[in-house]
Amino acid sequence: MAGVRVVSGGKPKRRRDTGGPDRKKAVRGGRPAAERDKPGDDQPAPRLRRVLGSLHRAWWFVLGTAVAALLGAVTSIYVPRWIDRLDPQVVAVHVVANPATVDTWGTAEFAMVLPKDARPSDDPPVGCATLIDWARTLGAVDHKVSRVRVVVQGAGDQGVLIDNLRARVIRRSQTPEPAGVQLRCGGQQGAAEPRDIEMDLDAPQPAARYRTLVEGRRPLFGFTLAKGETEVFDLTAFTTGTVEWTLELDLVVAGKRKRVEVTNRGRSFVTTAAPGPRTYQVPPGGDHWIECAQTPRRACPEGGPPAHFRYDA
Repeated sequence: MAGVRVVSGGKPKRRRDTGGPDRKKAVRGGRPAAERDKPGDDQPAPRLRRVLGSLHRAWWFVLGTAVAALLGAVTSIYVPRWIDRLDPQVVAVHVVANPATVDTWGTAEFAMVLPKDARPSDDPPVGCATLIDWARTLGAVDHKVSRVRVVVQGAGDQGVLIDNLRARVIRRSQTPEPAGVQLRCGGQQGAAEPRDIEMDLDAPQPAARYRTLVEGRRPLFGFTLAKGETEVFDLTAFTTGTVEWTLELDLVVAGKRKRVEVTNRGRSFVTTAAPGPRTYQVPPGGDHWIECAQTPRRACPEGGPPAHFRYDA
């Protein structure tokens, strides 16, 4: 049989045919494939792969070591500073932003200005405390005057020196920004404005101060609160423009100065002197809304028929 030889004592084996057209397929690179792929041969391609693999592993080892060192350096520099700022609470601050619920301003008149595009479906409530909350849900802001009660209580084991209470102005416009209708409530005929502590928001650096200097009165600031002691600031802030602002309480604890931001439940305060296209008021002791005269002073009559609200300009 062609191509087969018989080996004594065994099965016939097929002899490799070294001739014919299949010879070229068996030879690659000038050597037979079977010989080139023998185990143990020191071939160039496997050696290159081994070298590249070693370099790849070494590169990742060097990179990982460098990243770990960098993270360690950054942590050693910045983490202690970050932890230093996470001091235990030294004071507890509570804000009462609805002045109609504070007895200090029981005889005051309150005014709110609605946004230009506000179109409530119902008439405003008559009671001042309810009205202020209702108007603020629509985006209303205080007209000319903002009244805020700030209650500060010592919360740390060390005494806390109250050094100052001032405003941080976020934005300010000397000309009042356009607004919607104005709503007034409260007040008593001939009653004086209860304003013991005030702040001029138009000042370059607005800060709380006594409205009237009284000889022998304790300074407004510079006193220390022990743990559990409470101080109340009934602040009246005013502007002739439009100001968005928050409060900052300056403290001194163990010789170190600290600053506490005071907001309206996470939001800033806004005060504007914008008159609005129309003004409505509930007269003192009244049970319905009336429309005030369209004059610069927006004088409101003591009595009159119930108003028909118009919110457009």
